[in-house]
Amino acid sequence: MIHKLPNILTIFRIVVTPLIVWLLIGFDGFTLHLIALFLFLIASLTDLFDGMLARKLQVVSEFGKFMDPLADKILVNSTFITLNILDVMPIWITAVIILRDMVVTLLRWAMLANGASMNTSRLAKLKTTFQYVSMYVGLIFILLGHFESLDSVVAILEEWFVTESIFILTGIVTAYTGFYYLWINRAFVKSIFQEKE
Repeated sequence: MIHKLPNILTIFRIVVTPLIVWLLIGFDGFTLHLIALFLFLIASLTDLFDGMLARKLQVVSEFGKFMDPLADKILVNSTFITLNILDVMPIWITAVIILRDMVVTLLRWAMLANGASMNTSRLAKLKTTFQYVSMYVGLIFILLGHFESLDSVVAILEEWFVTESIFILTGIVTAYTGFYYLWINRAFVKSIFQEKE
């Protein structure tokens, strides 16, 4: 059973995502929004531990290699879209994140289909960190919105561009890593265009 734990954590991340979205969009109560934040915390921790556990237990599988990044994208993109719907997150950041994920995923699939392996970068971890920080900030803002007494705190944070700065940095880092992936895998990208000529 313990050897299946990494994949169980990955699947949990996919299954819990619609529940998080439903709790945030379908309800307006503090308690349910707090539960959504708690579930998101657990889901984000599974993102940290499933791959680590798979390597430690030496049970890295093709299923895990495929499903882990897919589960990440489902959680991240769904949460950003939800925060955008709730008018917490600017739409351009959500668009950048989704577009970047689509480009990198299509590139990865194309390379796999041609028997090539994608060159990766540690910058992806920096991108993930910024994205999760932005999502936590957005979710905390939703919770703060339930207390009129904290309106002044929210106003000060907005006035000092604290949240906006975090969101802008997230968008920039996300876009940069997308371009960087295309650059370090440019030989394969170039070969695709040469075949079409």
